[in-house]
Amino acid sequence: MASNAAMADESTGNFNVTIKLTGQCEAVEVDGGSTALTEPSAAQDGNSITQGADINFGDHVAKAGANVIDGTSKGSTTSGIKVTCSKNMPFNIALESINKPGSTGEGLMKGVTTGNTDEIGYQLYKPTVSSAGSWQNTVTASTDYSDANKWGKDSNALSLYGKGYDAPMVIPVLARVPANSLDKYLDRYQDRVKVTLSW
Repeated sequence: MASNAAMADESTGNFNVTIKLTGQCEAVEVDGGSTALTEPSAAQDGNSITQGADINFGDHVAKAGANVIDGTSKGSTTSGIKVTCSKNMPFNIALESINKPGSTGEGLMKGVTTGNTDEIGYQLYKPTVSSAGSWQNTVTASTDYSDANKWGKDSNALSLYGKGYDAPMVIPVLARVPANSLDKYLDRYQDRVKVTLSW
């Protein structure tokens, strides 16, 4: 039986108390992306067919010698591609045209009228990222339409870090139609873009 007498010797050691947090990305939300390949009415303009991440280059005269046309997400900073990831969790967003699959972010808008075989090409571009490589990274619309800033998939995907679950990150998409691309059949031209989130 143990005695209440004072102990003459002691031995000490340590143990750890630990927790490991693993990161995850809950979802990617893309406002917009209507499946309808039709001419939107005036009432629809500003509705689902042109909201969120959708890019609407607007109305232009079909003619030779047209200038470059730039576009950005219809939703700007309030809607578009929304991602929620654990703080400092690295993730990638890849974009790929449905009409012209590939890794470079090059897309192809096709006419919605039956029998129209004309097509209009475009290129997707990444937004500007500040504080890259950190959960404090922020994204804003860019004016960098260089080859190095093309947004596609694989090595051309956009790499960011999660900012936590307080609010989703809103990520704008930019696009450009090259000059001399509008001498085409009168029609609405449209493509869909696949958005893939990986972490």
